[in-house]
Amino acid sequence: MIADQDFQRLLEYLDRPWAGYRKVRKGVKRRVRQHMEMLGCRRFDEYLDSIAGNPEARAACEQRLMVTISRFFRDRQLWEHLRAQILPRLMARFPQGLTAWSAGCANGEEPYSLVMLWEELAAVTAVPGIRILATDGAAQCIERARAGIYPAGSLKKVPEEMIERWFQKVHGARQYRIDDRLKERICWQVHQLLGTPPAGPFHMILLRNNLLTYYRGRPLQTAFARISATVESGGVLIVGSHEHLPSSALRWTRDPACSWVYWAA
Repeated sequence: MIADQDFQRLLEYLDRPWAGYRKVRKGVKRRVRQHMEMLGCRRFDEYLDSIAGNPEARAACEQRLMVTISRFFRDRQLWEHLRAQILPRLMARFPQGLTAWSAGCANGEEPYSLVMLWEELAAVTAVPGIRILATDGAAQCIERARAGIYPAGSLKKVPEEMIERWFQKVHGARQYRIDDRLKERICWQVHQLLGTPPAGPFHMILLRNNLLTYYRGRPLQTAFARISATVESGGVLIVGSHEHLPSSALRWTRDPACSWVYWAA
């Protein structure tokens, strides 16, 4: 296993924060170790030299630093606030329809949660249309999201009535397949958060537990500026419950009812 000191050297070289990786480092270090072996590097200095002199090796290393922890309705307080306040406010502001971007969607639990919430609202009130773009930097995550098959443990926060309505048991009830009707509202794409953002504007962006946790410095500042510029005036940006916006982010007003929700001026 890679020593923490060496792992910190790697994070420093790639401009990544130790604080973001500290709790998840075991799995990440295992993937980096496997990459070292693939490249034939016996010492960590050799590995650093390899990724420094080979753009493809560096890209492969960065891919192994990706963390894809997700679950349905993560941070229940947020989803309750979305239903009660955020979505009604957006619908009133943009009655022609909403466009949302789930940026760094992992295996798709977040955009599917949003669609299920939207369908709940549609059952009790008139709602405009919604188009959801869901992106992740890992192609295998997008493939799993499109398939829409999840282990039973991923549904712990999903209300029973939603499970009955939107999921079907498969593989001896050890897994659940999501209803194809929910898939129709989502467009899936492979996209790197540090790259050029998808064409906006978006009325809502969910940028949770990824960019603001696993990047720092100029890469973070540049990527965040590009992403935030795609939010429509009056739209909303939602980050992770322990994340904070960069100090250079001036167009945002924090929602007094939920500290990780920000409204665009």
